[in-house]
Amino acid sequence: MIIMGLDLATRSGWAVRDSNKHRSSIICGTFSVKDYQWEEKYAIAANLFWRLVKDHAPDFVAIERPEHGVRQFKKKGKVDLTGKEEIVSTINPAALQLTGIAGAVIAICQIRGIPYGTIAATSWRPVYYGKGVKPGEGKDWKDLAIEYAERENIALPSTKAEQKDAAEAIGVCTCWHNCAIPEIKWMQQRFVELRTGAYEQKRKVAA
Repeated sequence: MIIMGLDLATRSGWAVRDSNKHRSSIICGTFSVKDYQWEEKYAIAANLFWRLVKDHAPDFVAIERPEHGVRQFKKKGKVDLTGKEEIVSTINPAALQLTGIAGAVIAICQIRGIPYGTIAATSWRPVYYGKGVKPGEGKDWKDLAIEYAERENIALPSTKAEQKDAAEAIGVCTCWHNCAIPEIKWMQQRFVELRTGAYEQKRKVAA
């Protein structure tokens, strides 16, 4: 059984695992749409994901769930004439693009007949790292993901930036069985068959 995990962003991490092989055989990487305009990003993301699907033929795709809203945060602004530093509210523009990128990926899953599910970062991390585990001082979740991948001798991309996204995709891939499945009958049925091993049995009989 081939499981693919995705940590979607303008540079998305991906990971693929064959359940019949050791975890160290997981392969991972990234694909980027950073250099494209808004609507172009979605078309390019669909094309790049299509190629991954052709190369790896996943039986299931686990996707880190994009937030369904855009979170505001405070940042320091300009200093006024009195020397007071202004605090302004802003958003991360890239967050607005995540649902479009996810939609492009999900459309390919539907077209290719591949069941998919989504899982929030706050749901897969306790399963993958263990309840209560948090990044060490001066580190973030992506650093922790890299540490876990290296501990299991999983080969990561060459650059640190790519390693961070690919390593989190490994976590998503690992926790695929905790995904929420769309209310689409064939997908839910396939998910149950994949989890119980019934799908693999059917495939062996057919072969």
